[in-house]
Amino acid sequence: MKKRILSLLCMLPLGSIHAQTQCTYWGDFNTQAKTQMITLNQPSENKLSIAGQLLYRPLKQDETSYWLGLQLVSPQVEVDQQTINAALYGVPFAVKVNAKTKLVSDYHFAGKLKPADQQKLIAIYHSLHSEHLHQADLSEPMVRKESDDLGQYTVSYALNHDKSITRSKVNYFTTKQSGNMFDFALPDVIDDEFVLKLDHCGLRALQGENHTSVQTKKGDIKVAVEQKVQFKVNPAPIPSSTLLLTLDDNPLKWPMLSEHVLYPRPPANPLKDANAFIAALKGLDISNLTNEQLGQLLYDNQIYLASLKQLIKSQELADKMLSKLFLMVGKNDSSYAHQLLVDVYLDPDIAGKQRFRSLMGLKYAEQPLAPELVDQILDSAQQQSEGEQKRLSNSALMVLGVIAKNQSGSEFSSYVGERLAQQLKQTSDARRQVSILAALGNSGDSAQQDKIADYLNSSDTRLRTQAAESLGKMPNQESLNYITDQLGIEQDKNTQAALLRAMGNNELDSKQIDGLFSYSQSQPQQVRLAAIEALAQQAKTEPKLKARLKMLVKSEKDQQVQRALMKAVYGG
Repeated sequence: MKKRILSLLCMLPLGSIHAQTQCTYWGDFNTQAKTQMITLNQPSENKLSIAGQLLYRPLKQDETSYWLGLQLVSPQVEVDQQTINAALYGVPFAVKVNAKTKLVSDYHFAGKLKPADQQKLIAIYHSLHSEHLHQADLSEPMVRKESDDLGQYTVSYALNHDKSITRSKVNYFTTKQSGNMFDFALPDVIDDEFVLKLDHCGLRALQGENHTSVQTKKGDIKVAVEQKVQFKVNPAPIPSSTLLLTLDDNPLKWPMLSEHVLYPRPPANPLKDANAFIAALKGLDISNLTNEQLGQLLYDNQIYLASLKQLIKSQELADKMLSKLFLMVGKNDSSYAHQLLVDVYLDPDIAGKQRFRSLMGLKYAEQPLAPELVDQILDSAQQQSEGEQKRLSNSALMVLGVIAKNQSGSEFSSYVGERLAQQLKQTSDARRQVSILAALGNSGDSAQQDKIADYLNSSDTRLRTQAAESLGKMPNQESLNYITDQLGIEQDKNTQAALLRAMGNNELDSKQIDGLFSYSQSQPQQVRLAAIEALAQQAKTEPKLKARLKMLVKSEKDQQVQRALMKAVYGG
């Protein structure tokens, strides 16, 4: 219920922004919302006020889609007239829009926001989204069906004499249920009218108000929200240091503000020394501690984490306790935690199971690893080895790729990608090349895609297959060109399947989609299955494809492919 109320508070009805120009601008933004709630006859009231400079910047675009960048600069937020920390509202975020349908297909944030806080920014864009108005003929009033967090509704648009546009929400006709015990009735639009002024760059001014109420069918919960919103373009220059202006045109290359930066914790409260820390751990049944309790203990005593190595080596802790300890050390994500986990991995006197767990803990790193730790891992992985050590080395490479992906767009991510590419060039061992290609794929570093694509020409099918899989993890037009070019000449069925799946991770045009359908029939099972899985990815943003996929169900005999078809058509 709290999420539903939060979404009501955060529905900020701004106007359209036209992304297909090179316009970058900002404006004075202000909204006040009053929420009145009655729960089991107990009334309550909340007030929310948000103000700041709303910055808009067009980002990367291609034939099928474009990205919009938004940031609320210097936000000021008050809840019940009390100022709160507004840093989360100032995180830049990007919205990916289908160039044809104008539907949103993806979001990307310049910070590791919690899902509820992501929804605050998404809710801001939901009411910003009116790209369709730039192509609409408003010589006569236009009525459309749209949706928000409450459900689907009809809305009318009318062109005024001064070329402004009046937008009025008419009524809801379906309700979006909350997914829990609450069963909501249709929301009631008491009042809704906004006047928008747009030009070729987008929104220039907006003013209006909304009054909506919703209640459960039982009538035991009632919520009413009243909002007033104002926006007006500010002609003052935008400071060049504003974060959104400093970021890459491709949102997927943005460096990420970590959760530790966005959600700073209070100062640590460590025990007297490392011996007291170890004694405290030994005196506890770690397996029965909650993650929060163990995490807090490790956070308070992170300066002593190095002392855990000897405890791990001594095998004094039960296996279940060690498993949980490695997990929470990884989530501690401090330089002390990084050092301990790498030290455990590199120590041949520690059991392989615990060394592997140290790598799995390291996967949670969102803060950059020190370059010397990266070098130590890569140097160790480069040594000739067999058996368990070889498997550990391959896992270490994979984990480095995952950490680089966690910090996509950062200097650290680029450093890891470059070091992996160097090792790829220096080795001639095919099995090691496969591992490094997989690690590069995990990193998602498109700066290395040319080096990966070289292996599509290998005579070794393992290398071609892995190169295809890795390119599929960095979807963009260039990698897609590599994939489709190779698909046209590839003869190996497993590699064909990898190429098809990699295609599906991109936004495809109608010709490419037709190509996928041609592979979904009269082909070996693994090829048909891969084509269906790729088409399922496309159907997420092109629902009309489901009808074509449904037609394949009756003719398909293989159960695994049938299941993939049913999942693509019906979901779940």
